[in-house]
Order: sequence, then C-alpha cells, then structure tokens
Amino acid sequence: MTVLLVHGAGSTIEHNYRRAGWIDRLEASGRDVLGYHLPGHGPGIAPDLPDGDTIVDDVLRHLGDRDPVDAIAFSAGAQLLAAVAAREPSRFRTLALLGVGNGVLRPDVSGIAALAAALGRGDDSGVTRVFRRAARSAGNDVDDVRRYLEIPKPPVAADALAKVQAPVLVVLGEHDFNAPADDLVAAFGQASLRVLPGVDHFGLTSDARCREAVLAFLQR
Repeated sequence: MTVLLVHGAGSTIEHNYRRAGWIDRLEASGRDVLGYHLPGHGPGIAPDLPDGDTIVDDVLRHLGDRDPVDAIAFSAGAQLLAAVAAREPSRFRTLALLGVGNGVLRPDVSGIAALAAALGRGDDSGVTRVFRRAARSAGNDVDDVRRYLEIPKPPVAADALAKVQAPVLVVLGEHDFNAPADDLVAAFGQASLRVLPGVDHFGLTSDARCREAVLAFLQR
C-alpha cells in the first residue's frame, strides 16, 4: 500500500516527516512512501511556479496509475491535497489532513494567506519570523516559498468534498492559527477531528501524539 506524503509551506518531506520518525514507522509497517514536494520547495525547484489548478494536475501525475493511496499532508500541503481529492476522490483510500481548517474552503482568508501577505510585506516578527527560520533550516529559499504561497488558490467547494468517500482525519494543534476546522470536517462524507492540547501550528508534525493518531487511523 502506497502512502503519499505532502509537506507544509517552507518545509520538505525530510524536514516534516523523516526527522520526526514518520517515514521509518511507515516503511516498517510495509508501506511504500511516495513524497511530493510543493513547487518552490526542496530539490528540483522550478523557476516558474504554476497556477493552483496546474499543481493539482501535477499531483495527479505524480500518483500515476497507482491503486487508491493513503495520503498524509500538512498545512499548505493539506490545503493542496484537499483540492486534489475534490477533483478525483477515487484516488484516495484515506486522507489525513494536518494543520488546516476552514480556510481550505476560503483560502483567501486562511492563516496561510495571512502568512503569505506578511512575508510579502517583509514582516519579520512573531509567526513570520518563526516561519522564515524554519524555511531556511529546511534548505528552502524564503522568496521561492513566498511566491508559492502567493499563487491564487481556488476555494475547494464543500459539495465537492462531500463526494470524497474515503475516511478523513483532520488534526490540529490547540493553538494552530488555521483553526477552527468544524466546517471543513462537516464538508466531508466521513471525517473526524483531533485537536492536540498545547500544540501550535509549527510543532504539529513533530508531536508524537499527532504521528501516533495518524498511524492508528491508517491501520483502521
């Protein structure tokens, strides 16, 4: 069984998942891990970033002709994965969306959009400073990441998500700037929400409770 991993903005597959033990655990369970790097991130950075719809197409090409996959995605990666699932819901067996909330349905007012705007203004305080530091530590160019975040992201329609029959788990930290997620969870055919006390957005994938909740969900 293949597991698709999509990292968050400013990160990489290595940074979000391997360092936190996700990939070792998935591979030990006999799963094939397929990583997808967001445009403007990681290896093979494209000089010209595509639009939102083209990125959805690129993820589907990346999946190839595989049977339905399990998928785990964080933050901007989870926002993208929701759009992919809305387009072709039959490609997924399960979906774990980490660090996203109702902004998936209204990306122009999401925490991710606010972060992009702050980066564009040159803000270097608070959340933006933490993000810049994390992006650089992951080996990314902050300007390339900002350009990805500024690509217009069409809203994912709730009626499209209702066609997703795969079980969905949404995980948020108690202090995540992308909360709440009640409307997003309600939009799916069968979804549940896990909120981790004491966790902020940036600490979510490195929190063992998040990893264990998702692994248990995949093994249902």
